[in-house]
Amino acid sequence: MRAEMTTEQRELIEEFGLLQEQMGGTRMTGRVSGWLLLSDPPVQSLTEIAEGLGVSKAAVSGAARLLLQSRFIERVGEPGQRGDFYRALPADPDEILPIDHIHTMHRLIARGLQTVAGRDQSQSNYALMHDLLEFAAFIEAELPTLLARWRERRTNEPTTEAAGAGGLSPLHTGGTP
Repeated sequence: MRAEMTTEQRELIEEFGLLQEQMGGTRMTGRVSGWLLLSDPPVQSLTEIAEGLGVSKAAVSGAARLLLQSRFIERVGEPGQRGDFYRALPADPDEILPIDHIHTMHRLIARGLQTVAGRDQSQSNYALMHDLLEFAAFIEAELPTLLARWRERRTNEPTTEAAGAGGLSPLHTGGTP
């Protein structure tokens, strides 16, 4: 039996959509990911997601494709069922906070500063680049230790199922670590 979404859950799904849109994604990917995080059971078909959100299967399919590429969800088979089924994947901090993106930002900003080295560095855009360079260096230095601490904490904690969180990481649920 499938559980119906509450009004509060539906509002949260819309907020997931707005957040994803603010972060440069699409509202639909946020809504689909929010649906999959809150759905009962956790495995849902394209049809179930589309009907639940009140949108077309094509809209859900496009969003699911993007979420599959970003490895936020996975496609799974359901015994005796035809069609595509999806569920949210456990959070991987390396994918949520990809250090390689920080390295790339650091490298690009450093190169940018090299191209304007002979100019007045007090200009607001150049000062911003210096700040961003320092920030990227800080993140590069701190993130590996932070991720290691997170993994150690996750290893030493009781499972989230035992704690009643349904197996979802605080990174996916918006909770505090």
